[in-house]
Amino acid sequence: MSHRVFSSERGMALVTALLFITLALVVLGALSIRLVGQTHVVGHYEGYKGCFQGLEAALALSVHELENGQDGAVGLADWPPTYHNDGTIVAPDFDSDTVSPVSSPSMPQVEYMAYAVNWSDDQRDNNGDGLVDEPGEWGFFTVYAFSRTPAASRSLEAVYSSADMNVWNNAIFAGAGHVAGAVQGNCSIHGSVHILGDDIVEGGEAVVVLDMMGASLIHNNYGIGPGPGPALPDRLRDSVPPLPQTLVDGELVDTLNATLRVKHGLVSLNSAAEVGEENIPGNSQKETMDGTYVTDGWDGTRVADDGGRGDPSVVYSDNGWDEVYDLGDRVPMPMLSDVWRWPSVLNDWELGYEYNPPPGSTEPSPDGDNYLHGEFFSDVLSDGAAYNGNVVIENDTDFYLNLSRPGDPDPDHRVRPDPASLTPGDDYLYYDSSTHVLEINGQIEIDGDFEIKVGKKGASEPSIYYTGRAAILAHGNVAINADLFTCNDGNPDDYVNSFPQKNCIGIMAEQDLRMGDSAQLDLMGAFYAQGSITSKKQSLVMGSFVATWFDMGSQVPDIFQVPELVHNLPLGMIGNYPILTFSRESWRELGG
Repeated sequence: MSHRVFSSERGMALVTALLFITLALVVLGALSIRLVGQTHVVGHYEGYKGCFQGLEAALALSVHELENGQDGAVGLADWPPTYHNDGTIVAPDFDSDTVSPVSSPSMPQVEYMAYAVNWSDDQRDNNGDGLVDEPGEWGFFTVYAFSRTPAASRSLEAVYSSADMNVWNNAIFAGAGHVAGAVQGNCSIHGSVHILGDDIVEGGEAVVVLDMMGASLIHNNYGIGPGPGPALPDRLRDSVPPLPQTLVDGELVDTLNATLRVKHGLVSLNSAAEVGEENIPGNSQKETMDGTYVTDGWDGTRVADDGGRGDPSVVYSDNGWDEVYDLGDRVPMPMLSDVWRWPSVLNDWELGYEYNPPPGSTEPSPDGDNYLHGEFFSDVLSDGAAYNGNVVIENDTDFYLNLSRPGDPDPDHRVRPDPASLTPGDDYLYYDSSTHVLEINGQIEIDGDFEIKVGKKGASEPSIYYTGRAAILAHGNVAINADLFTCNDGNPDDYVNSFPQKNCIGIMAEQDLRMGDSAQLDLMGAFYAQGSITSKKQSLVMGSFVATWFDMGSQVPDIFQVPELVHNLPLGMIGNYPILTFSRESWRELGG
């Protein structure tokens, strides 16, 4: 009896054990399936995350290339793009022979590529205004990025706007700073101001590099009449292109896209000085600055001490007044000892043959190094022919200098440029005192001083009207004491749209440049000094100044930036190459 009970108990124990084992196997199986599923999900997530990091890497590389004058293609240099009906690009096949995916040592399992589309020349209507490659699309790029891992693939579209920080894209660009101020005095500036303050020791005490006194101002427009600063004379206003326009609170207004940037040093605001203006609805111009970027801060009687960088009461800017300098070391003060770089815009006839070097690229010299700017100007652009001595142009005396044919004194033999046949013409200056017209062309190198002035008989007729395009480099000093107006085809009465596309003089002084010593002047051009630029009278300048130091005196000279100047400088001007910065305007993922 007891034996039968024992056998029954053993059977029940076996069944129970089997049930528990079965249940355990079911649970373990479920856990294994869940673990496998979770592992798959984690793996997919990691692959998806890796893809996104690849997209960001592709975008960063593409934008870096664009900023350095390249095409922004990463792994897709030989890839022919095609488009979907909605305008987006068709993703490339990573395994195609026409692509070369890249990866980084930190992400060896991630492959990525990018392709940049320049709105200005892609033959498409990108902004939906019904026009193709029109000015509203200039400066915009679409960058497509593609990435894959063994587990996933992703692609996205990002739109970027660009801005050229070229030194000539300012009314005033100053390199250094010192205790007396890099830009000092009364000065009415219409346009951008960019000061590096390079003489200030890193980490040392900040000193004033922009000292605005009296009625000094920086404005974002040309002015429309009574008020701070003068109204622009009709002749000068009609000589230049209309200003670009922008929307402010629904109103389309003229703008200079003006900014104030100071890398090192203080901005001092005193008396009636101001930066920008309060917005006034209902007129045709933009009053506020597009931006101010001042690292060390503000000083002066119109600035409250807040225990930090100062609180100015007369700065009107779209981004306030507390932003710091935003360009790092990307924009240097240009020097003749810098490496030569090709400009963004090149008229073929200025060289005499078709040549399209990448913007910002260097040029190798015969000795294997890259040409320096001064060397390239002398050895290539001016054919190694420099005038040894001082050059003086007086408004009552004929003058002729032809560096392409120095032995021929007859100006009727000079060769003028012919864009239709890509003939660059001679490098020459020809002034006819009977018409007061100065004809200019090419690249003129002067191993001495250069001066333009009123002659003994011309005190009542100080104006000189120039026609043509030329870059003039004087290894000494430059002095300008006569008006310099532009005119079309040698006719002083024909000046509408004469500057800077058709006619532009660029003057470079290896030492210092002085203007208006004896009279108030009107000047049109691009002016550079490796040393200082000084204005002693209430002169009016249409164009740009680039120099290490400035002294604007006490009689309020007026400087009006011409936005199109940076695109129309004569070949050979120093610092004339693109320095692009990019801002991401939008992005969206396009799927795998």
